[in-house]
Amino acid sequence: MNRWYHPEFETDLISAARYYEQQSVGLGRDFIANAEAAVEIIMAAPQRWPERSGGVRRLQLDRFPFLIRYRITADAIQFLSILHGARHPDTGADRA
Repeated sequence: MNRWYHPEFETDLISAARYYEQQSVGLGRDFIANAEAAVEIIMAAPQRWPERSGGVRRLQLDRFPFLIRYRITADAIQFLSILHGARHPDTGADRA
């Protein structure tokens, strides 16, 4: 199955990685690696996580308090956002 990233997904990812890198050298790279691993886990079994409103699903990263929001379509997994878990649940909903 193909993957598609919302244009702001990369912005979210880089912004968070920069923040973590400022906190501790190497932590930003660890964040990106953890996010990339989570994307691969989703790609391997996209239906593993329950569907929420609007057909959006989400996966919590292992080491960081971030959620990846995604949706399954007929021909792709659409990665909508990667946002801190403390943000309001509707944050990024306009991307769906």
